[in-house]
Amino acid sequence: MSVRIEEVISSIQDKWMKMEGVEGIGQGKIDDKDCIMVFVSRSAQEMKQKIPEKLEGFVVRVEETGIIQPQNLRKKK
Repeated sequence: MSVRIEEVISSIQDKWMKMEGVEGIGQGKIDDKDCIMVFVSRSAQEMKQKIPEKLEGFVVRVEETGIIQPQNLRKKK
């Protein structure tokens, strides 16, 4: 029986979200295969040293997005 990506994300989400620089975790696709997406506000290279390239058979993609916050909290110009 194979592990579902939702179960893998659920199992690591709390731990990884506590890491300084991690802004979000989600599910994505690479070459039409499921992957774990990790959105970071720090250098992706720096974060790749802390986050594995694969987890439970799923590729982990680290993407530098900057700080993510709800739109209603953004400063108005």
